[in-house]
Amino acid sequence: MRPVAALALLWLVVVPVTALGKALPAAAIAGFWRTEGGEAIIRIDAHAGHFPGRLAWLAEDHYPADDDQGMGGQPVVDRHNPDPAKRNRRLLGLKIIKNLDYHVGDDQQAHWVNGRIYDTERGKWFDCRIQLADRDHLKLRGYIGLPVLGRTTTWTRVPDPNQHPPPRRSSSAGAS
Repeated sequence: MRPVAALALLWLVVVPVTALGKALPAAAIAGFWRTEGGEAIIRIDAHAGHFPGRLAWLAEDHYPADDDQGMGGQPVVDRHNPDPAKRNRRLLGLKIIKNLDYHVGDDQQAHWVNGRIYDTERGKWFDCRIQLADRDHLKLRGYIGLPVLGRTTTWTRVPDPNQHPPPRRSSSAGAS
């Protein structure tokens, strides 16, 4: 009986560790991801080795009635972009993640690296890398130059917001 118990214990220890060592497929990152603060949902696609991310949903997709720039009730645009020609672009559908490369490290962990992420509130691009914490959570690190000079945020996988819309934040944008 002891050899069977030892074999069972070995099975319980080795199998989970082996399963964790397998790299995830490149497309594992594809899907809809709610940002840490819940203010947006990003759709990341996987097409021929590219992993672009676009804004698919915003908690506040129109400016509030009391907008300090006089845009009350209008759709939210890229008004912080340094290029004046791009400041009227709607944020919904805007590509905010680009250039990610899939990479499997020596540790057999999957990473999406060498990417860029656009901060719509500052109108700036930052370097980024992504790693899945588990099937439903990713860790995105945005940084300037070196990853140590950055910040990590956790995003949560969610259903397609076009089919299962999350509640919007209340706003007086539509009030008359």
